Amino acid sequence: MHEFNIGYYVHHHGAGHGVRALTIAEQLGHPVTLIGSALPQGPLASHIHRLELPPDTAEGVEEPALTGLHYAPLGVPGLRSRMARLAQWFESHWPCLLVVDVSVEVALFARLCSVPVIYMRQHGQRDDLPHQLAYEAANALLAPYPQELEDPALPERWRAKTAYSGWLSRFAEQPAAEPEPGRVLVICGRGGSGLSAPLLEAAAVACPSIELRVAGLPDDAFSKAPANLVPLGHLADPLEEMRRAWVVMGSASDSLVSEAASLGCRFVAVAEARPFDEQLHQARRLEAAGLALGLEAWPAPVQWPSVLDKAGALDGLRWRRWADIAASARAAAIIQEQAEAVFKSLGERY
Repeated sequence: MHEFNIGYYVHHHGAGHGVRALTIAEQLGHPVTLIGSALPQGPLASHIHRLELPPDTAEGVEEPALTGLHYAPLGVPGLRSRMARLAQWFESHWPCLLVVDVSVEVALFARLCSVPVIYMRQHGQRDDLPHQLAYEAANALLAPYPQELEDPALPERWRAKTAYSGWLSRFAEQPAAEPEPGRVLVICGRGGSGLSAPLLEAAAVACPSIELRVAGLPDDAFSKAPANLVPLGHLADPLEEMRRAWVVMGSASDSLVSEAASLGCRFVAVAEARPFDEQLHQARRLEAAGLALGLEAWPAPVQWPSVLDKAGALDGLRWRRWADIAASARAAAIIQEQAEAVFKSLGERY
């Protein structure tokens, strides 16, 4: 088998897509190019490269309603430029395969350029036509979560096309949590949150016996912070804070869920507003499995004592047994096996 290149398209919304991409890329045994407009920064392994794309938005541009696509506005220079750069990369790096995490339009564009695609699945109600087209066009689907948390309503044709890696966490090889009683960590994600400083201040007042530590909001966001509220600002690495927390509260995003699972945190998964109700679906699945406390919205301050009591009764070590330390290696193996199978089937065209 000849050498081939792997492109990995990284969606720019939130930090989770980039963290996941880097976790997988480090395990791949072929040259990898991370592609997107909000790529992970810092040094990379020698086999990992970056292709920066311009933003695909422009002020004042209206998005037309299209049945088969999610996002295809007219007259956006950055959108033309990013697709041109993608096509150039396909041409100069052939033979190549593109992992798409996530974008229906990028997946379809790659397929139209005769490039094989692996599409990253996400939770949520994704029976709309654009997702169905992307799933159909992909050579394989990859789900970054345990098969046991799959949506029971998923059609069998997509289930059969999906490979499950398990939760992908940058903390997979770290020691288990060593919680300190009364210490609660709230993580505000970058993808948008229903949290506010006044709500957290009121929650701290409602829970005087706990220390409420808040990551993700600037220190100056709090004007009336009680003594038991500790602003942590933006944390590049929340590992030690998560390990020491009696309870961790945060969004039901793939990245935070996977990190909490791998550390065995007692976790409150709050469904933030996201397209296709992806976090709502994940919070409900975690709750049904008894792995975390799943909420459909951030609780009112008066509800926090009850929520924390319920979360404190969770068995974090049981949840940790669901987190597979080999998940990133398994995801990389899935990608490599799919690429090898595709290029073998192409014969002389490869």
